[in-house]
Amino acid sequence: MKKASLLFLLGWAAAFHSIAQRPYTLQECIDTALQKSLQLKSDNYDLAKTQAGIGEAYSSLLPSVNASGSYQYYFKLQKQLIPANVFGGPAGKYEAASLSTPQSKSLGVQLNQTLFNASSLIALKAAKVAVGLDELQIRGSKEDLVYNVSATYYNIQSILKQQALARQNLANDEVLLTVTSDQLRAGLATQTDVDRLTVQRDNTKATLQNTVNSLEKQYNLLKLLMNVPLESDMVVVQDDYDEEVAAPGRQKTDVDLTQKTNYRLILENKKVADLQRRNIKAGYLPSLSLNANYGIAGYNSNADPFKNLNNTWYPSSYVSLSLSIPIFDGFRKKYQIRQQEITIRKYDVQAEQTLQQNRKDVADAYADLESNYITLQSQKRNLSLAQKVLTDIDTQYKSGLVKLTDAINSQSELETAQNNYITALINIKQAELNLKKANGTLINN
Repeated sequence: MKKASLLFLLGWAAAFHSIAQRPYTLQECIDTALQKSLQLKSDNYDLAKTQAGIGEAYSSLLPSVNASGSYQYYFKLQKQLIPANVFGGPAGKYEAASLSTPQSKSLGVQLNQTLFNASSLIALKAAKVAVGLDELQIRGSKEDLVYNVSATYYNIQSILKQQALARQNLANDEVLLTVTSDQLRAGLATQTDVDRLTVQRDNTKATLQNTVNSLEKQYNLLKLLMNVPLESDMVVVQDDYDEEVAAPGRQKTDVDLTQKTNYRLILENKKVADLQRRNIKAGYLPSLSLNANYGIAGYNSNADPFKNLNNTWYPSSYVSLSLSIPIFDGFRKKYQIRQQEITIRKYDVQAEQTLQQNRKDVADAYADLESNYITLQSQKRNLSLAQKVLTDIDTQYKSGLVKLTDAINSQSELETAQNNYITALINIKQAELNLKKANGTLINN
């Protein structure tokens, strides 16, 4: 039983490790980043805070009720002067007397209700607009995150391809070095030839090591964007983009650029500025509120909170309406309104500028995509030709028909063609990504 349990645990651990090592696709990287991003969590807290502000704005339209109570005991009551003739004394004389009891208590409840206040209604609308503004900011953060994750993913793909080619080139260098060493022993090559090939092999090793370092940095950036531990093992699927590249069509898709996040953010900010203008303008309107109060009071000649004279509480109550009418504020609101009107006109200009920039970005993205496709086809032909030349030169060199310089040059030309092809291949994916960004289609919701 113990042996069976141990085998089960080992099998489970191996299965878990294999799952943990499962390569990530681009979409899985994006989904993980959107789910775990700390920036998006922070933005969502801002949204929750703004949504709570709607409730706060509603509260100004609801009645407020307050209860109050007090207890006082005077060790020595204040005296008041009373005309003596009130009590039948001579005119012109005054008597000092206390008009209250040493102990007094009171309890009361007060209600306040705003009946009309234009600023409160506008503040409620502004709170709702602020929620929409935060939602757009979250969308913008998502778009930036998707773009950065995708760009990093493509960089990793580029390095992986460079790494594979560097390993292949290193193997070719080793073969060429072995052949030349054999020729040296046979007297058909010089030590200089062997040294030159040794330098070339070591340079290829250095290139391979550089790709390892670059790959680690890009993986660290991807982990940071996905909010996964840096010490965790992570690999991505090695995509063969060569089979997926198709010629871009000249027919542009119908995309409404007014729905891009950067344009909609300006419109939302314009709404906020307009509501601020209306709120200031509402300061010219009167405000009306209702107040109601009910209270009871008790008195006693001694310090006894639980006893009243005549065992009686004396009630009091009132209802009042308060009307406030602004008359003159030294033209303060007038100039505040003017400032907001200028801000609104500025947002109109920014909106038009942004729309023009969006159109330019789309046109540039299409031009880049087409240019990169042409470059890719050219580099693909160059790579095929360089591979053919290297194969021919390698055969001829092993047969002693060409010099070592020709073999080294053909190898160098192939490496250049390989790097140019990889760069063109990744540039295609980057151009497609830039086109999605320009169209505002990085995310679907």
